[in-house]
Amino acid sequence: MSGMGLQWTYTDYASETLRRSCGKRVPVMPMDRMTFLQTFPLFRDLGDEALHYLAKKSRQRMFQVGETIYHQGEPGHTCHIVVRGRLRVFVVGEDGRELSVRLLGSGEIVGEMALFEDLPRSANVEALEETQTLELHRDVLLGCLRQSPPLALSLLRALSARLRYATEEAEGLASLTVPERLMRQLRRLAEWCGMPVSDGVRITLPLTQQELAALVGTSRESVNRALVRLRRQEEVRLEDGWIVLLDGEDGKSK
Repeated sequence: MSGMGLQWTYTDYASETLRRSCGKRVPVMPMDRMTFLQTFPLFRDLGDEALHYLAKKSRQRMFQVGETIYHQGEPGHTCHIVVRGRLRVFVVGEDGRELSVRLLGSGEIVGEMALFEDLPRSANVEALEETQTLELHRDVLLGCLRQSPPLALSLLRALSARLRYATEEAEGLASLTVPERLMRQLRRLAEWCGMPVSDGVRITLPLTQQELAALVGTSRESVNRALVRLRRQEEVRLEDGWIVLLDGEDGKSK
């Protein structure tokens, strides 16, 4: 199974995701930057003047499938807010093995850590599909933070949530078997709007087994063996290259 489908989407973009899963290319739509920023939790409490400033100073960017947004170790001067599409954040160890830190979708921010630390990028970021973002320079974001305590508080909440997620992932790597870790990831992806089918949920974001292994924190061979085991236990089935979680819309196993 060289190309697994694992879908990741948000309610505002459900129709776009459905078109993508049918193999159709979705055209880039005009975007009102200020309107979009108002829907983003991080900027929800900002006044119109600050929102207008951010919208004016942001830069619209487009990235193709597999294109790198950031390289691990390079200087960091900008962050990106995902308008549509999906990104993968991953690190490469000394042994050359990839470990995916997180997948990101619409409304999420990436690259902000390097802006505060004045240190090189701690991870690589690449596009899993055609992705549209708003790029903000360090001076723009930091200037807004200095003038807006609510924005600073919102960003602290977002960073705290990421730290909590990283802690949970570390605990899972230490205590769960590979099949258990794989099922946990598949359930998460199913909850992020997998496509309901007659006997479960089909997950339709294209990921190779290697990329799925990076999410689970293991090798491609181990993921392959875990999938075989889960198929035998009738927890998943493969359908034209896609993974279907059986027995329930939330991907819960029997």
